[in-house]
Amino acid sequence: MSSTPRVWLISGANSGLGLALAQHVLAQGDQVIAAVRRVSSIPDSIKAAKPLVLDLNASDSEIRQAGAEALNIYGRIDVLVNNAGYGLIGYIEELDEKAIKAEFQTNFFGAISLTQSLLPAFRQQKSGHILNISSIAAIAGGAPFAMYNASKAALEAATEALSVELAPFNIRVLIIVPGYFPTNFLAAAGVNGVRPERVTGAYPDSSKLPAQFTARHLAAKQAGDINKAAARMFEVVSGTELAKDFVDGGRRDFVRVLLGPDCGTRTRAKLQLLSENVEATQPIWSSTEMDEEKFNQFANSIQT
Repeated sequence: MSSTPRVWLISGANSGLGLALAQHVLAQGDQVIAAVRRVSSIPDSIKAAKPLVLDLNASDSEIRQAGAEALNIYGRIDVLVNNAGYGLIGYIEELDEKAIKAEFQTNFFGAISLTQSLLPAFRQQKSGHILNISSIAAIAGGAPFAMYNASKAALEAATEALSVELAPFNIRVLIIVPGYFPTNFLAAAGVNGVRPERVTGAYPDSSKLPAQFTARHLAAKQAGDINKAAARMFEVVSGTELAKDFVDGGRRDFVRVLLGPDCGTRTRAKLQLLSENVEATQPIWSSTEMDEEKFNQFANSIQT
């Protein structure tokens, strides 16, 4: 633990991984700003945290104002955790525009607005961490979570670029990739479904999928411990315990921190699939290179 308590801003700190992280951070002696939509939702277990009203479905200006208010609480923020989000269940054909945009607003655009509001302060202090909570679904997701998968994939792509942009300012940007952890995530996703008038009847009933998803993980005996996940996230920031070698290794291009037993196995399976896909399409992609004469003509046109 550092001699000076760090200040953590955690969105969605009232439940799930956000709550577990806030509890762990406070127990280690650091300070927490708990960003929630309603202050009344903050559990007694993190009453020591400073509350911040934050609605990621609000306008960009309102989210940025919340970021400014957060900075005023302690005068700085050392760790931003973009954790708030939800999963939208629905087949692409059946989802309406409003539901799709709301999913991206909460999981992507809102997180980007909050991050932007804090970047000048991070750059000025030349230190800090930004942890963007993604999901294994970003690279190995399936139906009918298409828009959730896509919103997290967008967040991951932006985070990879942001990590490069902020490296000169000594700011570490990481993608936290949880697999399956027993929280209220799936239950909440189950009530976000498609409007009845848009149901086509062409696809399997998605209402039972959350329960089936849980059952599959129980059968495989793969379920992450949310308190252990919170501890690993703290260690990644502090460079201690199981994360010491990861942090001390100095690989700034290592931007992903995988959490959960299923996350590692699903990631390996996806990497294997991608590798096989690349090899299978080699005759196609290798055939699209410019021939030498055309390349020389192009190069000369650029140089002149």
